[in-house]
Amino acid sequence: MKKWIAVLIGAWLGLQLSAGYLFAPLLFQHLDKMQAGNIAGISFNITSYIGIVVWLLAYIANRKNTRHNYGRSFSGKAIMLLLLLIIANQFLVTPVIEAYKTNTSNWLLSLVGGSFGLWHGTSSIIYMACSLLALILVFRLTALEER
Repeated sequence: MKKWIAVLIGAWLGLQLSAGYLFAPLLFQHLDKMQAGNIAGISFNITSYIGIVVWLLAYIANRKNTRHNYGRSFSGKAIMLLLLLIIANQFLVTPVIEAYKTNTSNWLLSLVGGSFGLWHGTSSIIYMACSLLALILVFRLTALEER
């Protein structure tokens, strides 16, 4: 089970890095902004939903292995943080960006305000933080496999 989780995590990380740092820039280089943004948004949505499933599985698998001190271990806290960041980006920040693109209302946008650039930047920072945290966790969890 641990090896399958490690493979899933590695595959998701590859998808995350490819979507955000290879695929999206190429889209914006070769297509108009709106079309590129729509296609990139679809790839980010797919990556987020896959990430939620993969990191939930990692959470469950890691919790089974470290039952007594799970909440205090770095990996346990990092996996929970990563899940929260992906969920927040997908279900809080992304709908605000979509509201800007479609010129509709959003409860969080009404509550907090901000520009499209601010929300897009926030999403980008969360995306980068998830990528870096996942990279650290891949090395950490695979190193624990070998011990």
